[in-house]
Amino acid sequence: MRARRTRGRWREVLRRTAVVGWVGLVIVAVTALPAAADDVEVHPSWEGMPEVDKIQRILNVTAQGSLVSSMLAVLIGAGVLGLGRAFGSMGSGSRAASYIFGGGGGALLVAVCAKMVAWLVAPSASQPA
Repeated sequence: MRARRTRGRWREVLRRTAVVGWVGLVIVAVTALPAAADDVEVHPSWEGMPEVDKIQRILNVTAQGSLVSSMLAVLIGAGVLGLGRAFGSMGSGSRAASYIFGGGGGALLVAVCAKMVAWLVAPSASQPA
């Protein structure tokens, strides 16, 4: 029994040593990379990309579906809240509030994400056109 524990300890020590060595190798490689990659410039753009129209259509349909589902969540939450109050069920009030706030948050998220993507992809003043 004691030999098993000792063998298990040595395996753990060897495994940890291998992990530390691997991490050290990765750190050395990563620190050497910036010296070799100083001349790389990136200018993100949709220009020349195949199927841009299809991708844009998919993004539009996805955003529209997200907005519709968010509005349905708000409407269902309002309905549950109204029915819960009419029938005296206080437990449905918290569920309805989560639907209402979740739907509103989802709609807000779709609108904000669309603006963020447009801001990130738009050419900045410092980049040559």
